[in-house]
Formats: sequence, C-alpha cells, structure tokens
Amino acid sequence: MHSAVDLNSEIRAAIASTLARRRPDYVGQPNAWRNLCEAAHVAGLAEPARAEFLSQVTTQRGADIALRLREHAASIRVAVVQFLERRSNASCNEPLATPTSAIPAVS
Repeated sequence: MHSAVDLNSEIRAAIASTLARRRPDYVGQPNAWRNLCEAAHVAGLAEPARAEFLSQVTTQRGADIALRLREHAASIRVAVVQFLERRSNASCNEPLATPTSAIPAVS
C-alpha cells in the first residue's frame, strides 16, 4: 500500500509526463496551455495545499474561476489515479497504456 506522499509523487510524475507529451497539441493555444498547466498543477497538490491554492484563486480572480479550476483539477486527478491503478493492476504480459490520455483536454 502506498502512503499519501508516495501517491502524490506518482500523481505528479504521471501528470508531468503527460504534459510533456501533450505540449505539441497546444502549439498556438497559449491560453489553453496555461489553463491546462494550472489545473494540472492543482491536481498534483496534496489536499491542504490544493485548498489553499484555490482559496487564493477565489480571492484574487473570483469564485467562478476557482470553481472551474477545482473541477478541472479534480477530473485530471481522478483520471491519473485511475490510470495508476490500472497500471499497478496490469499483469506483466499486458501492454500498458501511457498516461497521455490521463489528463482531460481543456474545455
């Protein structure tokens, strides 16, 4: 069983790997890329830090933006955790998916 620290480290690593592979998809879309990176950053934070970050966003940029950011980060985190669970449950003979699709697209 992984500790919360280990799981957060795995989540951050999977998110970073996915972002590196997805970067070419966002050429010419700086705002979409910035939004994805910010949501990915929030998704990689431990719960207390996530709450603090979103509180600051609420104060500085408004509740609507913080809510959208929280929801996007939550969807990223769920997708990455599901990917990691599938990967850890895969037998040695099964091909492993990459986390490329683990991060939902910016909407």
